[in-house]
Amino acid sequence: MAVEERKALRPAKATLDYSLVPSIHHLSKSSALEMFGKGDLDRAKLVNMARLAQRRRDATERVNDPQAKRAKNHWSETNQATDDQTLEFPSHFQSQYFSSGGGAPTSSNSSKSSLSKIFDKYRDDPSSPDSVLMEGMAKYLGDIGVSIEDIGMLAVSEIVQSPTMGEMSREGFVEGWSVVNADSIDKQKSYMKNLVKSLPSPSSKEAFTKIYKYTFQIARSGNQKAIPLEMALAYWQLLFSSPSSPVRWKTDANPWLDWWSEFLESKWKKSVNKDMWTETLKFAQQCLEDESLSFWNEEASWPSVVDEFVEWVGEKRGKGGETEEMEVE
Repeated sequence: MAVEERKALRPAKATLDYSLVPSIHHLSKSSALEMFGKGDLDRAKLVNMARLAQRRRDATERVNDPQAKRAKNHWSETNQATDDQTLEFPSHFQSQYFSSGGGAPTSSNSSKSSLSKIFDKYRDDPSSPDSVLMEGMAKYLGDIGVSIEDIGMLAVSEIVQSPTMGEMSREGFVEGWSVVNADSIDKQKSYMKNLVKSLPSPSSKEAFTKIYKYTFQIARSGNQKAIPLEMALAYWQLLFSSPSSPVRWKTDANPWLDWWSEFLESKWKKSVNKDMWTETLKFAQQCLEDESLSFWNEEASWPSVVDEFVEWVGEKRGKGGETEEMEVE
């Protein structure tokens, strides 16, 4: 069914004028409140992130998207004891939480049935019985206490294996929460609270890396191998500046993320492929460990964009005098 036909099936009160949503970089809270009203602020921001990723897909294409298929062996150690109010996320388990390779525990049929019923509560398109779209996703995130402006949104997308930003499949939702035995809203809310709280810890490096890498998958449009620069910059802002991030790419001496964004917008102006996306995280981590950039040299296997950025930073430092001259081999 075409996008316009699906929109027509929705209640009028749930319809947003997507053409009015500005770029996420320039959407101030006050302007968003004025445009959408307080109740629709978070929904508007989620819609904008999804719009950057792509225009809404046909329902049939989305349901059959192979990215929506949940890997059964996503985690190797997830059999945690929980109750209806508490779902702990111990530090020693953080790496296993996001590590693939092991067999997922067997979930009871009753647990999966409960999760399927929860999923049904958030469906917002009668023509897509196995999909939750943007409006439903926004409501769901609010119900489990996850801010759309924080990494928690991306973590949820990874857990449920969202086929694209702002959407969920029934299979991904049921399988994703089954493996951590979170079969109620309260358990999912508690789980995410503990997860987000643990992310800034140095021991959460692997967990953050998993979220970071999956973000590239949901940011792509269809089978494209790269994402637009504008979109990549929006996600980097979220991933590298959030209070929940273990990789906050700035220091008192060097505004690394601002420099990276300025360089790419003025000098690069190209799309971002998977290799560039992956290497940017490694580069950011090493920048924070060694702000002189002495780890970099021309013989290393960094992408050319990193080589050009290092040269650009050297020139900028030389002209502006923000920090002492960078040492590179």
